[in-house]
Amino acid sequence: MTACTICRRPLDPDREQTRHQRCADRLRTNLTELPGLYALMGAVLAPGTAGDRSRVSGTRTAPLPVRLEPLSLRARGGIVTILATWEVDWRDLRGLTEAHRGTSERDLSAIVLWLRAHLPWAIEEHAAVDEFAAEVRDIVRQCRAAAGLLPSMMRIGACPALVGDAACEAALYADPMAEEIRCRCGARWGRGQWMLLGKTLREIQEADSVRCKLSEGSIDLQGAEVSAEVMELLVAANKTPDWDERLSA
Repeated sequence: MTACTICRRPLDPDREQTRHQRCADRLRTNLTELPGLYALMGAVLAPGTAGDRSRVSGTRTAPLPVRLEPLSLRARGGIVTILATWEVDWRDLRGLTEAHRGTSERDLSAIVLWLRAHLPWAIEEHAAVDEFAAEVRDIVRQCRAAAGLLPSMMRIGACPALVGDAACEAALYADPMAEEIRCRCGARWGRGQWMLLGKTLREIQEADSVRCKLSEGSIDLQGAEVSAEVMELLVAANKTPDWDERLSA
């Protein structure tokens, strides 16, 4: 099955496409935000500005005159360096003349403008566009965190996916703005799915009549009332094709 070049999730087999449109739109939006976020990092450099969660240590050591998180994003090796490296890579692959960039805010704007112009090509042709998208997404998250703009994480519940012969049960958290949550075991759910999953896991936890055990590839839902949508989620997470037969036995 063909996978999206950006998120690597399966594509609709009935459509001729190489990526999900939402993934391409999100990548372009994240890339477009970077010059503004770079400028914002300059505005929150001073200790005590928005996003600063540092505490007074009680020692006599003088505090640093700047915050390290936004400083590292603006310094060499930060936002400009990362994007300039991608520009060099794309230019090399396309046989284009090397650009001589600096590390200023103006240079960053020029880099982003160039990358956006060549983004359709990268999405269709670049073998590592998923890595590019991940790096851009990480930069955006780091900038928002440094500026105190990240929403609070929501606890979804314990992961119901099978790992070997037992349930994973790792704590699942979701960014309310995220399109997907992914557990460390590899199970993942899209936005509509994880919202339903969270609701279901809470209902299961609260219902005295529900006893749900995932072990040795079997499930015990004695006395439980579980919707078809929930069963689809559990089947998808555990990749177990014969659950319907077990439940009807």
